[in-house]
Amino acid sequence: MKFSIIAIALLLSVGIAFASDKPNLGKPSNKAENWRFEQHEAGKGTMKIDGDAAVFETTNADGEDWHVQAVMTGLDLKDGKEYVVSFKAKGDPARTIKLAGTIDVDDWHAIGLSEDVELTKDWKDFSFPFKADSVAADKKNRVAFVLGGDKGTVMVKDLTITEK
Repeated sequence: MKFSIIAIALLLSVGIAFASDKPNLGKPSNKAENWRFEQHEAGKGTMKIDGDAAVFETTNADGEDWHVQAVMTGLDLKDGKEYVVSFKAKGDPARTIKLAGTIDVDDWHAIGLSEDVELTKDWKDFSFPFKADSVAADKKNRVAFVLGGDKGTVMVKDLTITEK
């Protein structure tokens, strides 16, 4: 019996190691320096870190959702590769935000990731696969939480970007 328990524990630990063998191409989401908080025109907000979560608050929504964004930059993505963006998030009030992948240079065109994220007041797991298309070289790609559609708070934690 003792041997069986040890064998099962060993197999589980090996399985967990293989399940997480893909490196996180993102940066720790609970570090302020890993985010660029953008406010454009009359869109206003704040950003802070609270424990293991990034907290983004939109204090003025001016009718353009992209006028307030929380952006993780410097992503080394490759054309044609498939990726998965996963994270936990919640909103107060419950609301819909956008998750977008774009290049991080002028024209900021989309690179294959554009999703509506339905937030509730409770933590929820999200996972969005996408195929990278027309990415920029030299780590000039980004993932953005587009927050300016409505006033309120969005909390994000445990963000990972992995190759599929």
